[in-house]
Amino acid sequence: MKRYLLFFVGLVVVFGLIFALRSRSEPNEVIVLCGGSTRAVLEEIIRRYKEVSDDVILATYGGSGDLCAQIQNTGRGDVYLCHDPFMPWAEKKGMIAEWQPVGYMDVVIITAKNNPKNVTKIEDFGQPGLRLGLGNKTRSSSGVIAYHMLEKLSNFEDIKKNVRVETKGHQQRCGDVAMGMLDASIVWKAVAVLFKDKLDIIPIPYDNIDAVTTATYGTSDLKNVAITLGLTVYAKGNAAAERFYKFATVDCKEVYSEYNFRAEPE
Repeated sequence: MKRYLLFFVGLVVVFGLIFALRSRSEPNEVIVLCGGSTRAVLEEIIRRYKEVSDDVILATYGGSGDLCAQIQNTGRGDVYLCHDPFMPWAEKKGMIAEWQPVGYMDVVIITAKNNPKNVTKIEDFGQPGLRLGLGNKTRSSSGVIAYHMLEKLSNFEDIKKNVRVETKGHQQRCGDVAMGMLDASIVWKAVAVLFKDKLDIIPIPYDNIDAVTTATYGTSDLKNVAITLGLTVYAKGNAAAERFYKFATVDCKEVYSEYNFRAEPE
């Protein structure tokens, strides 16, 4: 019996070591967690990085908030690219060693090409029969912004009747408008331009946007939703992660503007 017990304990130790080794990153491996609305710019940065480095960049994409929770729950991830308000919250929770803003996001109205419903401003969302898609009011930063603007309008009740879907996915809503499943939506400009051949993109004046709101993850300046890049505490000792972080924040400053993020706050 004792012999079997020792054998079992030995197996547990061996498999534990194997798991630990497999879960540990290689010396030149960098795990990057990236919010979906910044995927295109990260892919471009990774492409440029491969031209100057042999480091292996492993990118995971998802909602900024979902990835923030993933870092907290797993203790895994070297570099985190997201939008407000998640980075300051993650820093307060002890997950981020250093970070900085690399750009700012704008929301825009999108319609199908040639704007068949003649939507030129957010007040037009109340026209009868319009099929409107918005971000979720509590789970999406763009949804918070949209409802802050719309709830102040005299025709808000008409607009509410036209909301067909509430989703976190900007690309999904862009695709739905492009395919005629929705007539209009409010999305991040940086995502909308990826569909510019299939959509009309209409700017939203800043005087329609409230300056500050308080949400689950802290206070955000809605006029200046920052894109932030951070190095996590779990990247400590990972020279490759530090190299990539420097490249993405210092050597690629102009890339964020090229992908339609504002360089400076309003």
